[in-house]
Amino acid sequence: SPGPCGGLIFGFTLLMPAVSVGNVGKFAIDLIISTLNMRKIGYFYTDCLVPIVGNNPYATEEDNSTELSTNAEVYSLPSKKLVALQLRSIFIKLLFGSGLPPALF
Repeated sequence: SPGPCGGLIFGFTLLMPAVSVGNVGKFAIDLIISTLNMRKIGYFYTDCLVPIVGNNPYATEEDNSTELSTNAEVYSLPSKKLVALQLRSIFIKLLFGSGLPPALF
């Protein structure tokens, strides 16, 4: 079923961190998601990221403190036409030689 954006995010601005030493990009996206109270609309799956799971980093009350977060999640703020991809993992090279899944060759 479509998410809060009706399944469409065309025309939205995508915010995503540059994964680097120091995690500044990840912290900046965390700050934006938290400050703007963006809503999680899904997640992004790829074998290119180290699989991780953890507590909800944006928990503000007991109701949402039991939610889990994953290595790549998508957040949205339709009123500002913003979508944020939060990456909490490093990229890993796959065993296919080029680092890309075979479907992308």
